[in-house]
Amino acid sequence: MSEIINERCTIYGYLYGAICPNFLVWDAIGGAEIYARTSERQEAITDSLARPNQSSLKAVVEEIEEAGLQNLIAPSSIMRATTDDRGAFCLLNPDYQGQLIDLFACIHRIPAPTLEQGSVELERPLCLFLGTYKPFKFGDRWYLIAVIPAGIWCRIRRKADLWVIVGRVTPCDKPTVGLGALTVTARDVDIVQPDFLGTGVTNAMGVFRIDYPGANFRQGTWIDVELFGGPDVYFKIEDAEGHVLLDEPPMRGRAAGRGDRGPCFCVNLCVEVPIPQDPSIPSVWTKVGTQFTIPDAAVLNDFDTDGYAGTAKYAFHGTIRLLGSAPRLTSSGNSVEYRFLVSDVTTPNGTAPPADPNFSRIVGVGANVPLFARTQIGQMVRYSPYRIVDIYAEQADLDSEGWLDINTSITRTFAADPLLSPADIPDFVWVDGDALMAINTNALTTQPNVPSGVGNPGEGVPPANRIEIERKAIRFEIREVINKAANLFNPMPGSGTTLNTIVLNNNVTYMKVAMTEHLSSTACTPLSGSPHVAFTAYHPHIANVSINVHSNNGVYNQNLNDAASKPATSDAAVPLSGNTNSSGVNHLHNPAVALPAGLIKCTYIVTLEVLRRLHNGDTAVTPNWVQTSFYYEP
Repeated sequence: MSEIINERCTIYGYLYGAICPNFLVWDAIGGAEIYARTSERQEAITDSLARPNQSSLKAVVEEIEEAGLQNLIAPSSIMRATTDDRGAFCLLNPDYQGQLIDLFACIHRIPAPTLEQGSVELERPLCLFLGTYKPFKFGDRWYLIAVIPAGIWCRIRRKADLWVIVGRVTPCDKPTVGLGALTVTARDVDIVQPDFLGTGVTNAMGVFRIDYPGANFRQGTWIDVELFGGPDVYFKIEDAEGHVLLDEPPMRGRAAGRGDRGPCFCVNLCVEVPIPQDPSIPSVWTKVGTQFTIPDAAVLNDFDTDGYAGTAKYAFHGTIRLLGSAPRLTSSGNSVEYRFLVSDVTTPNGTAPPADPNFSRIVGVGANVPLFARTQIGQMVRYSPYRIVDIYAEQADLDSEGWLDINTSITRTFAADPLLSPADIPDFVWVDGDALMAINTNALTTQPNVPSGVGNPGEGVPPANRIEIERKAIRFEIREVINKAANLFNPMPGSGTTLNTIVLNNNVTYMKVAMTEHLSSTACTPLSGSPHVAFTAYHPHIANVSINVHSNNGVYNQNLNDAASKPATSDAAVPLSGNTNSSGVNHLHNPAVALPAGLIKCTYIVTLEVLRRLHNGDTAVTPNWVQTSFYYEP
């Protein structure tokens, strides 16, 4: 990354020109003058994180005469910068607080990254109004990505007589699989002899790029019939060993879609090669964490009808990760976005799900923003030079309706990386990480942490003060984005998958323990005779409860058992182990559990330990414990 991005900027920005949006190929525009001012508009007309193929800037970007631009940027409050070779720029304004900004740029040269000279100068600078942006905040910094749409950018490229071919090579029977490390040669059909346009090598996604000057397709024409037209293109493809995989005849360049191509030519090519398996990623939600598979249409899998998970009948707490998979792009090159919704109304698992209107809580939106939790959703990998980039879903990546586009998370991550920029994205491949999103269940549970009305150790918990069991329903929605501005989407397989009921609980365990003889005296009073332990343990999802008494010298070490005085009723005895009865056994208490014989003169520690049946899908909770001590003197 250039030095510019290491400065303490108010806004880190990037300026790109789109070429072939569906192949994620765009130019990083270096040497451009950037001007930004606080906008008088009430809302942004561009999306500062939009991918090029989702941007609706064509009706926004307009050319401005240099004299007119000077009037627009005259105020002293204007922010100014110059882009580096990666299109990065740094805007400084210590008073900026996230307001909308109008963005302008004067472009001096056009990038040509596959040519030796690297760029071509325009005869005169071209100044543009780029739109009104709302920079997005990540951490303590603001970011902005400005993309000139392909229709406009390619006309600008033509002013420099700079042409480009971008394509993707796939197996003919697997159009979703890109083939890397292939050499693609492009030629133009000509009357005298074929014109060599250039060569490119496919990256890991199967995408190649060939920049060439217009003179390349005019060189073989003694009567310059193509002075105002474009080339008629055909291709040859070879693998790394020089084997020819595709060798089109020149007449292919005269066919529909290949003749008289413009300054930006985007093409799909396929070759006949064997592919051992289809690596396409399905759209599906399957698990809560790594441990529990959600019910499907036929069986309940790891959940019971009441919403408990596993043989231990776990309830869920904390942050739960919802696992499955979602493709980054469809085979058509369109984005995919998904979201999760929550219903306070539930139905038993294995029956019909709650009605659609009940799913009114969208994770990460409005009052439900606290439901969203940051989580790693995958990685981006570049093979040469090797680099792995962890991709996290952040709150800033969700749109106003809670939809998450993986590409938005990727773009934001690359924009904030000090060693990368969004222009590097096409060199990386997506590695799905299983986690789709994470939900903070603390924001879904409403019960108090400690029930009121509970007094001394040994007392029970009145029914009116007991914490109720809470259940929610969760739904997954996923769709292909055809045209977001026009509200055109296609639902994808797996959309609507619903977990009808899941039990949630984030309450602490209510625990008290003391020596009965100390309840009416001080803990400093030495004990003698036959001491007794008073205890209370309460939680709606108790699994195990035990009490241990041991001397400091280790000679005396006993686990208490009050089965004789507290038979297995609704208020069961200790030790309790493997309990799954939430409705009956959720609190234990005894005002006087006798210690076994064998006490010696020493100091003792009494430990009350409680294990709750709580899990976050990846790991279960560890036991809670409280202690008291006493001194025994026979």
